Amino acid sequence: MKSFLNPNGKPIRYLIRDALLEFIREQGLQPGDQLPSEERLQEILNVSRLSMREALQLLEEERIIVTKHGSGRYILSLPSNLDIDISNLQSVTELLSSYNISTENKLLKVERHSPNSELCGLLQIDSNQEVLSIERIRYAGSLPIIYSIDTIPVKFLPNQWSEEDFKGSLFEYVEEKLRKPLRYSQATIHACRIERESLPFESENLTWILLKQIIYSDLAEPIIYSRDYHRGDRIQFHVRRVRR
Repeated sequence: MKSFLNPNGKPIRYLIRDALLEFIREQGLQPGDQLPSEERLQEILNVSRLSMREALQLLEEERIIVTKHGSGRYILSLPSNLDIDISNLQSVTELLSSYNISTENKLLKVERHSPNSELCGLLQIDSNQEVLSIERIRYAGSLPIIYSIDTIPVKFLPNQWSEEDFKGSLFEYVEEKLRKPLRYSQATIHACRIERESLPFESENLTWILLKQIIYSDLAEPIIYSRDYHRGDRIQFHVRRVRR
């Protein structure tokens, strides 16, 4: 019998969703294959009808299964994990496009503010030089996969700008509109936990992979300080290392 006791407080619907994904993998189901009936899945996982329906609804929102009325539920696509080569400097938009992943980019907030001492040091600016922080979330279906906070000194921006400028690729905006070619970054990466109450979007408690970068122009100017939180259960990183 499957146990859904959860000391970390993860909602039951997400635990059952994970168990359904495991069942799909174990059974070797492929796109086009039919899932067992809802009642049979309840028996297999020993869960209530309501909890099972909520979990199946999550899979539908993530476009992993589809319901054909009068027929049943079918596999639409297999759940995919991203294996990202972090040796390449790419924007999040460029990264997801390279994996042919259909995503929704939601702009949460654009805020102009004075920098704290940490930002002054990272971006090599004075405390009286304002910065612009851009907060965004990328969804795959209804699933939030990357949460980004990018900060750029206002001195690089034109006098006239709008929030619309930051709904697409920030790299593209900087390189094409600001004429600042981006060449390299200094990055750190580590796992972190974020309580769902602290997030500006709905998500279960899980581990996020935080990639922090200072991104430099071809003139070695620090242009962007980025903090990208990558969903730990869907994204992993790899890098080629050479012995010297």
